[in-house]
Amino acid sequence: MNRNSNNSNAQEMDVDVLYQKLGDRWFAFSIIGDEVFMAPISEDQIDSIRREELNTARNFDRHEAA
Repeated sequence: MNRNSNNSNAQEMDVDVLYQKLGDRWFAFSIIGDEVFMAPISEDQIDSIRREELNTARNFDRHEAA
């Protein structure tokens, strides 16, 4: 979750995010408390997320094999 430097009550937390392609656009959805958040995201952001998840999975597999 992005930090909002203008809001002194903002907190950083880990949340589950659903990435969904609707038509030709990608969106990120998340639920925090009783609120649902949705934001459009670019194809470049999706590619970056995929690379990060792949690297995380590879690192996990290496530690499991050791």
